[in-house]
Amino acid sequence: MIAIADSGSTKTLWVLSDGKGHEYEFKTIGFNPYFVTKEEVEKCITEAFPKEADAASISDVYFYGSGCSSCDNYAHLQAALANVFYKARINIYSDMLGTARALLKREAGVAAILGTGSNSCFYDGTEIVKNPVSLGYILGDEGSGATIGKTFIKRYLEGKFEAELTKQIFDETGETITTVLNSVYKGEHPNRYLANFTKTINKHIDHPQMQELLRQSFNDFFGNYVFLYPEYLKYRIGFCGSIAFHFSGILLEELEKIGYSKENVLIINEVLPELLKYHLES
Repeated sequence: MIAIADSGSTKTLWVLSDGKGHEYEFKTIGFNPYFVTKEEVEKCITEAFPKEADAASISDVYFYGSGCSSCDNYAHLQAALANVFYKARINIYSDMLGTARALLKREAGVAAILGTGSNSCFYDGTEIVKNPVSLGYILGDEGSGATIGKTFIKRYLEGKFEAELTKQIFDETGETITTVLNSVYKGEHPNRYLANFTKTINKHIDHPQMQELLRQSFNDFFGNYVFLYPEYLKYRIGFCGSIAFHFSGILLEELEKIGYSKENVLIINEVLPELLKYHLES
């Protein structure tokens, strides 16, 4: 039996599979190695582990996580996983590689994340060979939920939306300059707070000003995360994440404008089911 984990900073989704139809799924907190201790990892997995499953039956663990791009910082995570899955080979990879493998399997192409944050890479069918510097939602993350939300709330507070739309947004959210500034500058997770405004955008998706905001955001993403790959149009491009999934219609239209055909674009919401396929095929 194998174990696969898709881990972000807030949650980790797990699946255990024997490749013959027996599967178990469970969830833990996110295991970004920058923010968790070895003891926290062991405790959380042990408490959430399915009672019907046996950790001793796991032969291989494939852990894909944020903060796992450098082996220098996850020795404690490796040790924790080895203690829980004490008979298994432990493999730790970046979330970006997980995205590429889920989207493209063993085909070369561009893999992209468009969720609360954003990123991309060029994948050769086995490994990542190039990807841009990730600067987070304050300096980068163009096209992400956090950056789209930041643009949206800025335009709302500055009175740049039509009067009727502004009133509807206020009636739905109750947001004022005071509540926004407190949440952004004093809140615990301002990126998630900002990304949450994409739900409001989705409610008004037919409004021209919402359409323009999204189209500009996606083109900003292309400029920073797609155009840097030489001959990018020769390859398939795949997207995962809530923003790509929920705004797929507009995203596809903008991709067609830069030269992609629909047949060369793949959009998914969750990577774990596709990662399971990737490893079972191996």
